[in-house]
Amino acid sequence: MSKLLRHTFLFSLATLISRLLGLLRDATFAHYFGISAEYDAYLVAIILPFFLRKIFADGALSSAFIPLFTRKQGKDSQVFLSTTIWFVLITTVLLYIPVYLFSDQIVLVLGTGLSESTMELTSYLLKITYPFIIFISLWAVATGVLNSNDIYFGPAFAPALSNLCSVMFIFLSSYFSPRILGPTIGFTVGGILQFLLVFYILRKIHFRMTLDFNFKDLKSIMNLFGPALLGVAVASLNTLVDTNIATWTGTGGVSTIQYALRIYQLPLSIFAISVANALLPKLSYSSSIKDEKEYNKNLKDSIELTLFFAIPSMFGLIFLNNEIVALIYQHGSFTFEDTLITAKTLLYYSLGLPFYSLHTIFIRTYHSKLNTRYPSLVAVVMLLVNATLDVLLAFRYGVVGIAFATAISGIIGVFMTGFNIIKGLTGEDWMEIFKIFIASVVMSIFIVTSKGFFDSRLLVVLLIALSALVYFSSA
Repeated sequence: MSKLLRHTFLFSLATLISRLLGLLRDATFAHYFGISAEYDAYLVAIILPFFLRKIFADGALSSAFIPLFTRKQGKDSQVFLSTTIWFVLITTVLLYIPVYLFSDQIVLVLGTGLSESTMELTSYLLKITYPFIIFISLWAVATGVLNSNDIYFGPAFAPALSNLCSVMFIFLSSYFSPRILGPTIGFTVGGILQFLLVFYILRKIHFRMTLDFNFKDLKSIMNLFGPALLGVAVASLNTLVDTNIATWTGTGGVSTIQYALRIYQLPLSIFAISVANALLPKLSYSSSIKDEKEYNKNLKDSIELTLFFAIPSMFGLIFLNNEIVALIYQHGSFTFEDTLITAKTLLYYSLGLPFYSLHTIFIRTYHSKLNTRYPSLVAVVMLLVNATLDVLLAFRYGVVGIAFATAISGIIGVFMTGFNIIKGLTGEDWMEIFKIFIASVVMSIFIVTSKGFFDSRLLVVLLIALSALVYFSSA
């Protein structure tokens, strides 16, 4: 087993555990809150922390930090780590001041279609959710160090603690007023637990948070962080635009796209992002020592590995969207009608799954070579395409139009970032991708011809397992 595959497996296993607990969290949300104004308020309140997370955590900062950190040795690496931690800590804490003071105005921008009462609730919740970003940003820095030292399972498992915490507070929601306050507190507490786990592991490999601060290191970070920040900020604006447009589709619009996104992001996170996170330190190292052969081998392996899971996942979500949504969400306050609209939204999101998976890989090739400018340009184009299509499609087709706009934006992005890589694939590489496609078609035929016999929740789980077995057998 290659190093990339082994590390991807460990990352994927931990991410799978975390994401399954995330689905449990969302299923619990669906049971207690359904598609409601309260849940809309919660989702809008966590948009800003997640937006900033893309900047200070697993987005722009990681793209700048990991390639530079892999080039450091001995005491220099410790100083570089401490400099980064202090930069992140000071910046995120200071940002809390304007967020706290101007939460009403921020919510007005994030959710222009929300009712007045929902806006007031969202503003209150935002003040509670923001501290999450402080701890999750520190978690991301520690994760970058651990990944660079070939430690993947612990950092990827850490979000599972956050999801468990959220589930516990959802169960306790009846003790809070309003009820949604419980999960909101759980969201922030979960971020703290996530941070504590990785810093414990970091200390085990003898890295510390010291008082060291090197302005030369800060300058090298900022030289990459600045362009990456633009790219990630623009890419994250896609989420803000989607959510804002969704508030105009009626009560529950935000909830619907988020329920669909949670399922769509499960294979994206477990497979594509796991491969990409395992890949970046390896590409960065190969690039730093100018080992083109190893660089290209890791890149092609990652493309094949990503598509091996992304293509059948797309087919599975296309042909089993109703069954999967009903299995996870349809109970308590979540109705059959809610299932239908969420499943249709999921179908259109799934069309972009292989493209976003490859885009995640291709972006890492630029970051590994310390190029964060071109990905930023691509992000701007994707934002413009997504925003334009959101307006055109959402007001005609509702939340389904938002999902389709996202898929089209991903298709354009993957060709902008990977055209030269795709052009460089050999006939043998294309044959492997063709085999994956054929095996996925065989699986799809099995699903279509047999799903009528699987008409209960337990049998749907069996059908999913059998479909996976058919795919792996065919492959």
